[in-house]
Amino acid sequence: MLWYKAWLETRWRLLMPLGMILLVLFQSHFKGHLQITAGQTLAVLPIFWLLAPMALAGPGTTTESPFRAVKGVQGSVYFTLALPVSRARLLAMRASFGMMETAAIVLTVCAVAGIAFPEVRQHVSLADGARYIVTVLLCSTAVYGLSTLFASFLEQQWAVAALMATVMFFRWLAGDDTLFFGAMGNSSPLVTHTLPWMPIGISVGIGIVSLLAAAKVVEARQY
Repeated sequence: MLWYKAWLETRWRLLMPLGMILLVLFQSHFKGHLQITAGQTLAVLPIFWLLAPMALAGPGTTTESPFRAVKGVQGSVYFTLALPVSRARLLAMRASFGMMETAAIVLTVCAVAGIAFPEVRQHVSLADGARYIVTVLLCSTAVYGLSTLFASFLEQQWAVAALMATVMFFRWLAGDDTLFFGAMGNSSPLVTHTLPWMPIGISVGIGIVSLLAAAKVVEARQY
């Protein structure tokens, strides 16, 4: 039932970033060839990759609306908390489900790009494509963890605002080479032909710490 609940809450959130990323890719491929340079494409893609973990993360204890901001505590929250399941398990299940959906978006977009665009097949090897997918997924854990943490104690609209402010702050602080922006962009395996281990390690560390902090918040929060 909890998996089904997560699916009902995220199914439209799953389609939104997927549709936006595919739209950008197909628009850039107008008239049968890329209309912007590869460098420009790689610089823009990380911004869209962030939409998936931002939209799909959640604490598991609340009931999330797909299209509108929800204020206060809904009555269904008390029903969820009354189930014979610990809050930590609610969070773990919801986090796992959102991560799987994020992975599905990344794999789908990369598969469509490889199948539909000849330029991708000509210039990107299968090994580099696999490295890029791994990089995007692992670097996304930082954003996913932070989004889950903010969602555990903030209302929806404020959680999104806090995450965007945090990401923009780090990008302003370190420029385009900030963690995921560089690793998923112009310093990605598509360019360097190797995994960016340091950004991956930092991103995964931030994601794990944020998820552990979210678990503590969920356990201690009074509804």
